[in-house]
Amino acid sequence: MNVELDYWDTISYTSSGSEIKRQETIEGDDDIEIFEKVYKKNNSLRYCNGSFYRFACKEWQHKYNDWLQSDDYKAKSFNLYYGGGVVD
Repeated sequence: MNVELDYWDTISYTSSGSEIKRQETIEGDDDIEIFEKVYKKNNSLRYCNGSFYRFACKEWQHKYNDWLQSDDYKAKSFNLYYGGGVVD
């Protein structure tokens, strides 16, 4: 299964807005695998203000937002965020 993502980045360093810079295709066996990959991509940008990934299809974006509220995400969120690192 392939899904299109939009990569958003800041318009300029003097602007607080973002715009679509490119599109990428993400691949996974099922919805959950795709959601986890998108989460990890966005997590890698957590210190880059104005940069993020969003699904090109609004239906996928709604499904992803619902997953972020699900018990499946809540059970995995710590490991997804820290990626198996040591936390004091």
